[in-house]
Amino acid sequence: MPRRNFLLTLAYDGSDFEGWQRGGSGQRTAQAELESALGALLGEAIEVTGASRTDAGVHAEGQAASFHSRTSLAPLRLVTELNRRLPPDLSCRSCHEVDPRFHARYRAKGKLYRYRLHVAAIPDVFSRRYSLHLGTGLDLKAMREAAAAFAGSHDFQAFTNAKHPDDSTRRIDAVTVEASGDFVDLFFKGEAFLYNQVRIMAGAIVEAGKGSLEPRAISEALSAGKRASMPGALGPFGLCLMEVYY
Repeated sequence: MPRRNFLLTLAYDGSDFEGWQRGGSGQRTAQAELESALGALLGEAIEVTGASRTDAGVHAEGQAASFHSRTSLAPLRLVTELNRRLPPDLSCRSCHEVDPRFHARYRAKGKLYRYRLHVAAIPDVFSRRYSLHLGTGLDLKAMREAAAAFAGSHDFQAFTNAKHPDDSTRRIDAVTVEASGDFVDLFFKGEAFLYNQVRIMAGAIVEAGKGSLEPRAISEALSAGKRASMPGALGPFGLCLMEVYY
């Protein structure tokens, strides 16, 4: 049987994972769990390539990963059998056969992330693993003004915790702020993101909503490139990879 190339769409609750990427001995990662289940199903050693290396605690509704195999299974059957072997906090949503040279990371044209805020006087115990609880009184107008400053191509040196990035210029297609009930969702769509970039941008938008950061300070930080001028990264639990675009 010739080697075939497959593209999976995956969802996982990142709370109990040490991130996506396979780590050292004893580390539970989404990649390691997926490779173990695929190996057991297909009877061969499988190495998967993820589109995004999500950090510990970060969730995914639309992670993408590709792998090669000599299996004869049809994609739909592969999804069914794989989900029988995956743990309850990781699932395969779809599978498609792709070009043999397809690479989930290098072929990606963009990604969509969501950072969820729970804005209410009383914390919600059922959403605490998936959102950041904040008190009431956020200024949504100021948050949207701050979010708009990120659109376009910029040097994001002030918005990454990467020590010495080779190139900190990234293109952000859109950053939007959407409110529904007690939740405010921050959506970040762009071609690629630096280490902690989305969580730091989300932190700046939250500070603008609190009145602690003038929205114009974001444009100034982008121009100056000074990391110390912006807040720290928000916790990973509110972040979710929603979709990878090809």
